[in-house]
Amino acid sequence: MAPMINRRSLLKGAAATIPLSMGLRLKPALAAQGPKRAIFFFIPDGCVPSLFHPTGTETNFQLSPMTQALEPVKNRCVFLNGFEMYEGGNSHGGGVQKVLTGNSDQSLDVFLAERLRGQTPLSSIFFGIHATHENGSDYFSFLPGNKVRTPEDNPIAAFRSVFGMASAGGGSGGGAAATDFRSSILDNSVAEIQQLENRLGQLERQKLDLHLTSLREVERRISSLARAAAAGPSSRRPAGPLTVETFNSEGFEVPEGPGFFGYPAIFNREENFELVGKLQTDTIALALANDMTRVVGLQWSHPVSPTQMAFTGSTQRHHDASHYGAPTTPTAANFVKLQNYYTGQLKNLMQKLDAVPDGDGTLLDNTIIFLFSELGDSNLHDHRNMPFILAGGAGGALKGGRYLNLPGEAHSKILVSIANAMDQNIDSFGFTGKGRGGVPGLITGS
Repeated sequence: MAPMINRRSLLKGAAATIPLSMGLRLKPALAAQGPKRAIFFFIPDGCVPSLFHPTGTETNFQLSPMTQALEPVKNRCVFLNGFEMYEGGNSHGGGVQKVLTGNSDQSLDVFLAERLRGQTPLSSIFFGIHATHENGSDYFSFLPGNKVRTPEDNPIAAFRSVFGMASAGGGSGGGAAATDFRSSILDNSVAEIQQLENRLGQLERQKLDLHLTSLREVERRISSLARAAAAGPSSRRPAGPLTVETFNSEGFEVPEGPGFFGYPAIFNREENFELVGKLQTDTIALALANDMTRVVGLQWSHPVSPTQMAFTGSTQRHHDASHYGAPTTPTAANFVKLQNYYTGQLKNLMQKLDAVPDGDGTLLDNTIIFLFSELGDSNLHDHRNMPFILAGGAGGALKGGRYLNLPGEAHSKILVSIANAMDQNIDSFGFTGKGRGGVPGLITGS
């Protein structure tokens, strides 16, 4: 096993001792397969079923307008139609509560994190993009006892939560030491990086260079976002090093404990939606590449989403567009643009993972991604014909390029199949009114 960078290195110039951000775990050059990972990818407000689900047969099918962005990665996806979420609550709130729980007392991401606990520094991570902004409908992740988890919307706090930097402000709590964003964590760790490089062979050096280049790009974008926010009009913004405590463009002091940087928070402002999404998915890719965790939750907005995503070409807010009336209306056309944007973000994440070598394949080969929403038909607020997509390879357990249409099948069987793909031998997860086991033929060897 190649050496691992010491996660408790001092960051020069910071006011506290913090771990080196990278936390790289370099794998043996001849590893046959990387560990399996799971990503749970939420999009809000359901779909227009006739504009979301493919048409055709299992292996010869055509994508519909809401999933057209996935055409370049179609052969790495399994499109699921006909699945129904039974029992439990209805509409948005009931849907988001049972979509990963199957009406059990915890969500699948939490279950997997507990089963894999101790294998990585973090059992799981849960990030959001505008997920906490004006959210009256909750989140999809639940601890045992149906205790809801809140995602981290602040991309800087999210990055720190994974790579060990001291936390302050923005939903992760204040009171920790400030960090100078003009001081690169890579630049402050040159000696340790050089020491590691001297102990590596050529192939492992190339892997290290790839990780460092990716991390440098994330640093650059995070620093750029922080600087732009702090440069806003505020006579109270102090001179001196830019810190998380001065990230607030409105000039308010970041309080101890949970707080926000003005209203809405900088990271929850619509003009930053795309950038925050990119930062969050970049950090996810880095976290998986460095084996910091193997279970990820990513929540784009939330049920009854108020987001105005003008950059998609839509002239309506998300939830307004979801009440589309008929598939041929201008409102439906707006909804298509919005949901196609989200499926495009799934494509982008898949391509990021596929660009990272892992074992004898890529991160995507060893990851299973589940895209889901809390509603089926947005007009009806029902839980039938749910918009579900599986993507990736799960270490060979998931074969892509398929369309499975199983009318009336219980969605809880998908949850079982995902757990089986992650090598967890279970035959039920929540609702069993339509039988036990996973979806027949979905996962190899289950």
